[in-house]
Amino acid sequence: MTATAEGTAATAGLVDDPLVRVSDLTKRFPVGADTVHAVEKVSLSIGRAETLAVVGESGCGKSTLANLIVRLIEPTSGRIEIDGVDITDLGTRALKPHRRKMQIVFQDPFASLDPRRQVGKAVAEPLLIHGVAKRGAALDETVRNLFEVVGLEVSHIDQFPHQFSGGQRQRICIARALALEPELVVADEAVSALDVSIQAQVINLMMDLQSERGLSYLFISHDLAVVERVSHRVAVMYLGQIVELGSRAQIFEDPQHSYTKRLLAAVPVADPRKRRDRPLLTGEIPSPVWKQGTGPQLVEHIEVEPGHMVAREE
Repeated sequence: MTATAEGTAATAGLVDDPLVRVSDLTKRFPVGADTVHAVEKVSLSIGRAETLAVVGESGCGKSTLANLIVRLIEPTSGRIEIDGVDITDLGTRALKPHRRKMQIVFQDPFASLDPRRQVGKAVAEPLLIHGVAKRGAALDETVRNLFEVVGLEVSHIDQFPHQFSGGQRQRICIARALALEPELVVADEAVSALDVSIQAQVINLMMDLQSERGLSYLFISHDLAVVERVSHRVAVMYLGQIVELGSRAQIFEDPQHSYTKRLLAAVPVADPRKRRDRPLLTGEIPSPVWKQGTGPQLVEHIEVEPGHMVAREE
């Protein structure tokens, strides 16, 4: 795993003419008399053919953010634009053509596939739902091509999910995500359940697909070693807010926020000469649950260098 993502996104600021732009995106969940502030006033953009990675501890809101962007859950407030179109309040029918532009690959490929359905039919399903193809020879040929694109044998098409390894199942899910020729693919911990060697193969596939098809990725992960390899820019989330945003080099070589430094300190480094003396994360992460009428203090970002945004710390 030596190759890294190369720069369609050289800087970390809000990119010109982005594919995705979210502004003040907020999601709160009522829990009895309290409220979970899962995502709080997040603003970011994703460039075309760019990989933006979102990192942070479990419960920081990164998966909620991903689900908001593709409208799998509805925002409490804020704005979501895909390819210049505000999709925030679109109804089901109006949203449907925009859904073709954005697809998601989840962490558990087995749970993402119907165990009673042949995998070829699972890959064909989005094409039928969106009326892109009808059942017949043309659809069958499209599915065969998709299997070949993700490195699977055409003979696998009539098999069922339990007949595949975890890496093969994730390739099937990637093929299904590619069926509608999306511009944005959200990878929500898409390789975290795989063995390291298989993980590397799937990452290589995703990076090759990005190069060939100009895909944009929103890459959700807690694995900073993987993020350092695949990302162009990195957003660090803490308790539902972005505390640092910058290019891969800015985040990994010159982290500014104390939380980012602690995250990086927790990454194992085999070579003792390359280890850095940084404080480790300790204790329990604070709760995002607040009593109604109260809430977290919103962070204020400062630009420490072009494109490198950091939340001000007291």
